[in-house]
Amino acid sequence: MDGAALLDSVRTGMETELDRLGSEKSLLAATEARLEPDPVLVTAAATLQTARDGLADWADDATDETAAETLRTTTERLDEAVATVTAEMEGDGDEIAALDAPFLSLEATGDIERVAAGTIGLPLVLDRLFLQAVSFFVNEADSGRADLFRDLRAEADTMLATGTDALDELCTGDDWDRAETSANAVIDAAYDDYAERLDAMGFDPKPIC
Repeated sequence: MDGAALLDSVRTGMETELDRLGSEKSLLAATEARLEPDPVLVTAAATLQTARDGLADWADDATDETAAETLRTTTERLDEAVATVTAEMEGDGDEIAALDAPFLSLEATGDIERVAAGTIGLPLVLDRLFLQAVSFFVNEADSGRADLFRDLRAEADTMLATGTDALDELCTGDDWDRAETSANAVIDAAYDDYAERLDAMGFDPKPIC
């Protein structure tokens, strides 16, 4: 296996979960039905910030230099993304820290597992959320913010490319199984949170929209 094959395997194996995370119910669940521009921006910023903080801690703990550099690079991209989204918000950003970031659980241990979680599982989840943010701002006739989230989707693709390259250097033999399991776990956790949020709101998470 190589990094590209692992990414294909994750996408195929988690197709249903990723499809549902990218459904029209995604923002409904993520914002707890606060479908207005600022709550959408705050939710995106909080998710990016939580991801950034988690990967920064992993980078500091990494024992392999390739893993550390990969996680640092991804942290920097997430940092820039937070700043970009925050600049579009109406408030001063304090609400970001108070918000429980949706669809995000980063609990991997080990360099390989953390690289896979942070550069494969995470950007696949972010891409699904940002897809619906694009649609939301298109419907709001806000082309600037729609383009912002298109750019963030492109950043998610860049993170994936960084991750597959790093895993090519880091993985041999059974390492690939560990990496795939870790990436899948991020998506599983995101889907579980998505389903729980919708269920609490009285919606069925299963139909794909």
